[in-house]
Amino acid sequence: MLPIYTYDSSTLLLLLVLLVAVLTDWRRHRIPNWLTFGALATGLLLHYFFLPSPEWLDGLKGAGVGLAVLIPFYLTGGMGAGDVKLMAAVGSFIGPTAALTASCFALVVGGCIAFFMVLRSGELASIYRRYMVMISARTVVPAEVGSVARRRFPFSFSIAVGTLVQQGLFDNNLEFYHLTTELGYQLQALGVVQ
Repeated sequence: MLPIYTYDSSTLLLLLVLLVAVLTDWRRHRIPNWLTFGALATGLLLHYFFLPSPEWLDGLKGAGVGLAVLIPFYLTGGMGAGDVKLMAAVGSFIGPTAALTASCFALVVGGCIAFFMVLRSGELASIYRRYMVMISARTVVPAEVGSVARRRFPFSFSIAVGTLVQQGLFDNNLEFYHLTTELGYQLQALGVVQ
């Protein structure tokens, strides 16, 4: 009996989730709850049904790590709740260690985008002064109306790039847990396929 081998369907599903998230975030500056909660539930269910006993908890741990890394930025007003929920959903697919690395890559990509926006706007000096005042006064000084610091950009793009970089660098082939192979083994054990 030969094992069934197909491209990892969980990878394709996660890539589809990231694509839809980026497109909706780009157009509407929102990531829909049906997408984030649906992806979270799917990632958790895939782990539960297709991975052995302690490993299925990796989906839950990954969601927790994705949530924990980005929630401070949400609480300080640096990003939207949809971005945090999307990272938790990504974590449910890729597990805790990968979620931590992907979150860090996403923050680096987002920081580079934000820095480029500041440079392009010509407001680098005024933003620097604002942050120096906040540091010395130990209080938050809101950005002026019309400032680049008030502009939003789709952070889901940074999450997608961070996830792809993490999976490409550390897994070399963008396969998340080889769930399709495991599914093949399960179906063979049940006698559904040969």
